[in-house]
Formats: sequence, structure tokens, C-alpha cells
Amino acid sequence: MIKATQVTKALRDQLEQIRPANGYYTDLKAVYGPKDKPSERPPLPYALVRWASDVRTDLAVTQALRARSFEIEVFFSKACDEEDLDAVHVDILRCLGIGQDQPERKFPGLLEGEDEAIPRWASNGETTHSITITVGVQYAQTYN
Repeated sequence: MIKATQVTKALRDQLEQIRPANGYYTDLKAVYGPKDKPSERPPLPYALVRWASDVRTDLAVTQALRARSFEIEVFFSKACDEEDLDAVHVDILRCLGIGQDQPERKFPGLLEGEDEAIPRWASNGETTHSITITVGVQYAQTYN
């Protein structure tokens, strides 16, 4: 399997752990990829994970160091509180190892200095609010 595909799968698998039973504030009902087809009205909140860019940062003969940027958009009912969006932002970063002092709890290759959160508030008849958290992951890809 291509390394980029492995990283994407591992990230989605990790995010599926976000539930109160695992010590998080948010109870994510599902984590989807960009090509998944959720039902017409999937249970909320749910996350949509897609990669936004993938940039080579270094090259050594047959191997490149790459940085992949992921957008994690979490959808909530428009009846949710602003605090719910803040909580899922914290949950996602904690889930990936931010604030963890044990190296084995950190998501492999997470670029800790690069994250951003942008809210989107329901308007014009929309039924959901969302927040998009962008994180970066560095990985090595072999080309032989």
C-alpha cells in the first residue's frame, strides 16, 4: 500500500476513537472519507476527513519526505452550542497527541506547529454548523 494511503487510513482510524467512553468531550457518530456516501441524514456529529495538499519537502535518491495537509470537518446540528465546536477542536488535537507527554501517544509524523480551526455557521436554510480543523502529517514515500 502507498504510504500516503496508509497515513490517511491511520488518521481516520485514530479519529474514530473520539467518544466520551475514551475520555473525550465529543461523541463522534462516524468518520467519513471524501468519497464515502453517508445516508441522507447521517447522525450528528460526524467528521469528514479529506487531504487538501501533499507537498514534497525533501528528496534523497529514491525516497522523498512529504507533508500532507488534512482537513477534518465536523458537522453538528445547528442547535448545538459554540462550546461543542470548541470541544471537538480540542478533542481532535488531543486524539492526535497534542499535549501528550508520552511519545507513543502521538500520531506518527504529526506536524505539531501546524493546525488551524475555521467555523462555519448555518445560514440561508442550512441545518448544520461545522468546524474544519487542518493538521499536517509528515511521512516518507519510497519511489522504487
